[in-house]
Amino acid sequence: MANFRVYYVERTVRNPRFSISRALGGSGEEARVPQGDETEWEEDIEAENTREALRAFFQDHLGSSGDLGYIDEEGRTQRPFRIDDFDPNRTYVWTEGDKFMEYQGIEQVDADLVTCPLCGGSGQVVREVAEQFEEEEGEESER
Repeated sequence: MANFRVYYVERTVRNPRFSISRALGGSGEEARVPQGDETEWEEDIEAENTREALRAFFQDHLGSSGDLGYIDEEGRTQRPFRIDDFDPNRTYVWTEGDKFMEYQGIEQVDADLVTCPLCGGSGQVVREVAEQFEEEEGEESER
């Protein structure tokens, strides 16, 4: 099994009159991405390949397949033809409660790499380096 990291953005909609279902639109409607507070997320998933990783990711994040759309080349919202056939190069959009979610991309990551404790999670280092840093930080805080 390989490790994949899925990147996505959560937007809290500020305009109470904005309809999440309108953002997803019907097939062929122009996408209306809501403005609001934005939080970037990433999630690691073990899977056989990229498409399986996306399938597992969306299975965990969707209430139903009707909650998922993608933005086509003309900027219009479309529904996937087959819900289990994901294209990693599409911009998928869905909702989770009152949050508007947007898929940003996926990459395969080395299983031996972990989030860098020194740089606040903006990079990756080998697990041994991260553990050594955390041990040194623990010793220094005891002094």
